[in-house]
Amino acid sequence: MKRRSMFTVGKNKGVASSVHRKPLQHMVQRRLRELKEIVPDAHEDNVDVLLRKTAEYICILELKVAVLRKLAAIYGA
Repeated sequence: MKRRSMFTVGKNKGVASSVHRKPLQHMVQRRLRELKEIVPDAHEDNVDVLLRKTAEYICILELKVAVLRKLAAIYGA
């Protein structure tokens, strides 16, 4: 029976290296910038406030869509 070594040589499987983190960080930063452009009054906020404002904005948009659908049903559009 062959013993397995406690240490691995070469690539660390299962551990995110800094090489893999950078593209993810860039992607997250890019998407946060896009959100700041889309969501009203969210240009200089931190991430927590930005996400809260985004959730509120989504709720507002859903409410507007519901109202417009009701109006369309009433007026036959």
